[in-house]
Amino acid sequence: MKAVALLSGGLDSALAVRVVQDQGVDVQALHFYTGFCITERKRRMGGLDVDDPRRFKNDALSTARSIGVPVEVVDISKEYMRMVTRPKHGYGANANPCIDCRVFMLRAAADHFEDFGASFVITGEVLNQRPMSQRRPTLGLIEEESRLSRLVVRPLSAKLLPPTIPEEKGWVDRNRLLDIEGRSRKRQLEMAAQ
Repeated sequence: MKAVALLSGGLDSALAVRVVQDQGVDVQALHFYTGFCITERKRRMGGLDVDDPRRFKNDALSTARSIGVPVEVVDISKEYMRMVTRPKHGYGANANPCIDCRVFMLRAAADHFEDFGASFVITGEVLNQRPMSQRRPTLGLIEEESRLSRLVVRPLSAKLLPPTIPEEKGWVDRNRLLDIEGRSRKRQLEMAAQ
């Protein structure tokens, strides 16, 4: 079984990948270049020596290396900029179009789905960690608008959410998924230490 994972390079997305990898699923990570990451911009312009590990600062690439998952960086910067300037669902507390951003990235993952022979998508989203985009009703809306209804596995909060198709078909074991909720990172830090 194969899955595509959205890998930001942060703790949650890395743990989500590992939880699914530990079930024998072959994971291909995608990291999206939005144009807003300074480190990636410098790397593309030759400002970072990618062979010098002390200066290798792209969190997604170094995280992928550390958890043993192949990663493809996809440049979505032009399309992303259009979305940021006209978000259908509006902005959060700052100029962050949370819901539109999640829809956009999951649609981009859906566009690459078949390239990898994947059957579902993994994200590191945690229920109620973010006030706009990670609430139960919003997660469903995001899936619908991204054309991935019930094909997004959120391993860190799966037991708190309705079962997905991958869980129902036995591609992943729901009993081995987690029930993390809220803003605390205590459980994630414990998992990372293991």
